[in-house]
Amino acid sequence: MSRVQSTGAVIRPLALAIGALGLAPLAEAGGLMVWEIGTPTLGTAGAGWAAMPEDASTAFTNPAGTVWRDNTEIRAAGQLLYGDVDFSRGEESNVPGNDGGNPVGWFPGGGAFVAGRLTDNLGWGLAMAGNFGGVLDYKDEWAGRRFLQDVDLLGMSLIPSMSWKIHPCLSVGVGLNVMAGYFNWKSAPRAGLLGGDGSLEYSDVDFGYGGNLGLTYRPVPSTTLGFTYTSRVDLDFDARMELDSFGPLFDIAVERFDGRRTRIGMNVPATYTASLQQELTSTTNFYMNIGWQEWSTYSPLALELDDPEQTSLRIDRGYRDTGHFALGARHGFVDGLMRDWSVSAGIAYDSAMVKTSTLTADIPTAEASWRFGVGAGKELCPGLTLDLGYTLVWQGDIDIDQQGRPPFSPRLQGTFEDVSLHFFGGSLQFEL
Repeated sequence: MSRVQSTGAVIRPLALAIGALGLAPLAEAGGLMVWEIGTPTLGTAGAGWAAMPEDASTAFTNPAGTVWRDNTEIRAAGQLLYGDVDFSRGEESNVPGNDGGNPVGWFPGGGAFVAGRLTDNLGWGLAMAGNFGGVLDYKDEWAGRRFLQDVDLLGMSLIPSMSWKIHPCLSVGVGLNVMAGYFNWKSAPRAGLLGGDGSLEYSDVDFGYGGNLGLTYRPVPSTTLGFTYTSRVDLDFDARMELDSFGPLFDIAVERFDGRRTRIGMNVPATYTASLQQELTSTTNFYMNIGWQEWSTYSPLALELDDPEQTSLRIDRGYRDTGHFALGARHGFVDGLMRDWSVSAGIAYDSAMVKTSTLTADIPTAEASWRFGVGAGKELCPGLTLDLGYTLVWQGDIDIDQQGRPPFSPRLQGTFEDVSLHFFGGSLQFEL
């Protein structure tokens, strides 16, 4: 009887840990992706994402846009995220501990983008940026440590691309997404019948590959339509699981699993984005997005343990596909104090991939997220442009009631209060 309980007490927390791979900083985009990469779309809440061929970051957002230029252009972008995800512990929580502090705090981001033209009808691009994953770092001894203590899930993409203008008003593009993924997980399962904390840790790096397809259509000079598709990227992490500080009751389970190679398969889901840029006047542009992300394909996670029984688990947390809608505008000034400056604003809505009723500590996200963006830009001198932007992502109060399995049945109940994310960014674009 003790053998079954000791082994199960480790396997079950492990299954919960491996199955919970999402993180708060990115949940507001609908899943684990964000629209913020430090570029001018910060100021439009992402609106116009796939319909700005004049921006060198089109090498990342829509490869078909790289051919729409006369010279090679480079954009360097930097960004800081501040996440406010404070937790208030409820009375029904049964694991003693603190509220965990703010697990997000400050986190850097950004990217580098190059777009150019080889001939009148052929363009090329190169982009390096990351908009998948994030970081959670709860305080030691927090009340949810049975489920999660720390997690890092980061994806950085290098995307070379080509574009072809098949008609004066239409271009297509294709890119190769080479993604480096880093995954690190730590939790503190119960160490034995008398309580105390064990330690479960896992860390690995992997590379995955996918494709980006894009289309840019400009029927008249004042209207630009863009569509982009990013394919699924498979990441297969393979590293040794580390177990430590478990009591004598767990000796059999620790001996069986500590140091065993553990393979975790997940994928970055496919996305679809359609965008519009419409020139309303010579100084004012309107932007719009409609998007879809296939997070239901991210939900099933494969876990294989290289133990004598070759244990294999498939965990499906029931994630949902998500939708996105954004509107934005940019206005340029030709005289007055703001002469040669442009200002922008935008609003966006993203649905969530998890239901509030099934919320877990690794994805404290509301049923819906609202983002509000503002920005400003100025041509500093011919061929050199500065852009600044800020986006607020608002989710409000988020209730959680997460319960573990027997024999110890940990429970985390409470509220993440006034959850918000703040993206501050700036970029420079120049011509070669």
